[in-house]
Amino acid sequence: MKKIIVFSLLVFCLGMTGCSKDAEIEAFIKEMDGVTKDIVSKIDANPTAAGVDDAQKAFDARKAELKTKWDAIKDAVGMQVSEGTKKKLEDSMKANMASLTSASMKVMMDPAAGPKLQKLIADYTGTFTAPGK
Repeated sequence: MKKIIVFSLLVFCLGMTGCSKDAEIEAFIKEMDGVTKDIVSKIDANPTAAGVDDAQKAFDARKAELKTKWDAIKDAVGMQVSEGTKKKLEDSMKANMASLTSASMKVMMDPAAGPKLQKLIADYTGTFTAPGK
């Protein structure tokens, strides 16, 4: 009987480990941080409409991969994600939005950049939301 209980407990623990989304979330965070850094660097290098165009192209080139990773983790809940990983994801999203906001302030001197920047930010944030939300 003890062997059955120990075996059942072992199978349960292995099953819980296999269901964890922490590694996938860590990979997503790394990808999202890299994409955001690339976007911000393009805007910082050329804070004009042309710089926003470059940033949009950079984002478009990586959007599908980022969206795929987001879709794989967005519904993870409960024991699938550790509290530490949830906090890392939240902190990363906040930091990335702060970086984009800071970069966008530099572009405000170019009136032609405004609509392009709004589109870029809408595309960026839309990547991390479900349709209809």
